[in-house]
Amino acid sequence: MRIRILTSLIICISQNAYAGAWAREKGELFIAAGGNFLLSSGAQLPVHYDPTLYAEFGATERLTFGLDLHTADKGRIGTVFIFTNFPIGDTEAQDRYSAGFALGARADAYHATETLLRGHVSWGRGIEDGWLAVDASATYGTRDRTFRPKVDATWGQSWSDNWTTILQLQTGQGFTDDYYAKIAPSIVYEWSDKMNFQLGLVQGLTGDKGAGLKFETWLTY
Repeated sequence: MRIRILTSLIICISQNAYAGAWAREKGELFIAAGGNFLLSSGAQLPVHYDPTLYAEFGATERLTFGLDLHTADKGRIGTVFIFTNFPIGDTEAQDRYSAGFALGARADAYHATETLLRGHVSWGRGIEDGWLAVDASATYGTRDRTFRPKVDATWGQSWSDNWTTILQLQTGQGFTDDYYAKIAPSIVYEWSDKMNFQLGLVQGLTGDKGAGLKFETWLTY
């Protein structure tokens, strides 16, 4: 029971970015939605309300399709991606690898809508009652012709059939060419086989170093 729950959580942690190193099961649909709230005084960059909607669908045993919508830059920029993800090598090995591509668009109040291209790679390793993962991507904007990197490092640990803790370091380059870093500890509660809740803290390590609480709901069908 605990192994099944842990496997499900490992796959779910890829929300807000792209499918991770563990493949989505064929025919399975995953949806995550949420954002930040109770921001600290003056919190604008890199931590803001940052609402997100993320979905993955396992088209085959080795191919996942997904949708990623989110805002950035104090909510002034909206971004949407349609992506694919596929495993590289042995899907039963302790170390897992995957790669994928995405096509998207960025809209804001000051420029015409810009087409975005994104490539990503992921590594993950299962450890005793937990996992480690690194997810890296580069997004190319066709208007300004700039590659913007992003790297997230995650450590997850399951403590019981219902409770899991996650520590994530998020780094990257924003659309205003600023480099950012955030740390995000959280706890996940499994309400049922199909529903999980995540509550955590997001603390900026750069910019105005603001913070906020984060809440997400995860649904699996």
